[in-house]
Amino acid sequence: MRKIACLVSLVVVSSALAGGITQMEDFTANIGNAVNLLHGTQSASSSNLLTILNNQKASTPCLTCAKQEQIGFFSQVGSANGMCALIGLHQQIIGAGVQMQTIGDGVGPKLQGQQLALLATQDVAKADGAGTATADQVMSISQNQDGLNAAGPASESSVVFGVQNAMISGAPGATGMAGGSIGVSTSQTQTVN
Repeated sequence: MRKIACLVSLVVVSSALAGGITQMEDFTANIGNAVNLLHGTQSASSSNLLTILNNQKASTPCLTCAKQEQIGFFSQVGSANGMCALIGLHQQIIGAGVQMQTIGDGVGPKLQGQQLALLATQDVAKADGAGTATADQVMSISQNQDGLNAAGPASESSVVFGVQNAMISGAPGATGMAGGSIGVSTSQTQTVN
C-alpha cells in the first residue's frame, strides 16, 4: 500500500502604505510518504518532491524599499523489497515559515521578524521473511528580508537544512527497526529606530 499526502498553504502580502512599506509572507508544508509490504515476494517504492518560492519587493517615491523571499525544498524517497516479509516504511516532514517587516519612509523606524520550524520523522521496520527497506529525506528552508530607508539598511535571514537516512536489511526470521527524527525552530526580531 502506498500513501502520499501533500498540503501547501502560501500567503503573500505586500503593501506600500503612506509612510512606508509593510510586507508579510508565510508557508506551511506537510508531506508524508509510506510503503508497506505484507508477505509475498514484492517490491515497492514511493517518492515526493516539493519546492516553494515566495518573493516580493516594494518601493516608495521616497526611496524606501523592502524585499522578502522564502525558499523551501523537501524530498522523500522510500523503497522496500521483501520475500514473505512484513516491511513498513513511514516518512513525514512538516515545515513552516513566516516573516514580516515594516520599513518607514524617510528616517522612520524599521521592524523585522521571522520564524522557521521544521519537524521530520522516518522509520523502517522488518519482520518474518527476508527483505530490505531504505528511506531518505532531504529538507531545506530559508528566508531572508531586506529593507532600506534614508536612515540605513536592515536585514534578517534564517536557514535550516536537514538530511535523514534509514536502512534495514535482514534474512528470514530477523526482526529490526531503524529511524530518526529532527525538530528545529528558529525566531528572530529586530527594531531599528
